[in-house]
Amino acid sequence: MSKTITIAGGTGFIGSYVADFLSKDGHKILISSRNPERLKAFEGFSWNPDFEDFPVDVAQRSDVIINLIGETISQRWTKKVKERLRSSRINSTRKIVDAFSKINPAGKIFISASATGFYGSKRDEILTENSEAGGDFLAQLCKDWEGEAKKAEEFGVRTIILRIGIVIGEGGGFLARLTPLFKLGLGGKIADGRMWMSWVHIEDLARVVKFGIENENVRGIYNVVSPNPVTNEEFTRTFAKVLNRPSFFPVPKFGLKILFGKELTEIALTASQRVKPERLIEAGFEFKYSDIETALKSLFEK
Repeated sequence: MSKTITIAGGTGFIGSYVADFLSKDGHKILISSRNPERLKAFEGFSWNPDFEDFPVDVAQRSDVIINLIGETISQRWTKKVKERLRSSRINSTRKIVDAFSKINPAGKIFISASATGFYGSKRDEILTENSEAGGDFLAQLCKDWEGEAKKAEEFGVRTIILRIGIVIGEGGGFLARLTPLFKLGLGGKIADGRMWMSWVHIEDLARVVKFGIENENVRGIYNVVSPNPVTNEEFTRTFAKVLNRPSFFPVPKFGLKILFGKELTEIALTASQRVKPERLIEAGFEFKYSDIETALKSLFEK
């Protein structure tokens, strides 16, 4: 059955893919953006959560609201940047939930992004949705972000929180920064390469969103990662193999600290997170791309 689906942050790397993916099922897609000129294929509206409430009329006409708004973490974490990392996620979520409180939300669905950064860096520990939060800045941000999203449940909204891992896809995200280096033969593992990377193919991420919309028993928190996380060393070796390039240039940790600062390097760039999608598997979701080589080949061997 066709639904009206609003995607807040729908012009970014993930949002634009999810919008295209869901539209193929005949759903009506509405897109919010701070920059109306970026809206092309879908009906859209301008919304700046820093200064504006979420439009109540949009909340009323939407069967599903998906919030993907969030300042990129891949920049040096100055005090102002850390404030934006928090405010972009928490303010947008809070204002969407506030809009739900002003309407009849019966039958509505709220899908809120979060991140596997919730867990912090846990070395080789296998992490499920029941694992405890970490104690660093990013973990606390995710915890507070999810706390705002959960408030939608108080109004009877079926709420789904997606702890998203490293998203691999074309045209943006994690691979956009790595691919040019690897194609030049300048890629390499980070430090000793032993940190775990919990990744997900962007198509599987979109399929998880669709799965959540279509299955009424899906609610609460879900890890959105492949069942098969890899070490950084394994990822590096596999990516180089798929591109048919060498990978002889390890990236020293101190070099990352010089470029990005100590906090971002230790909390995000060299964090080890061995995350399992336990609740998705229990719910019956089947991944199309469960191993890293198949996932990378789908993007680079066409």
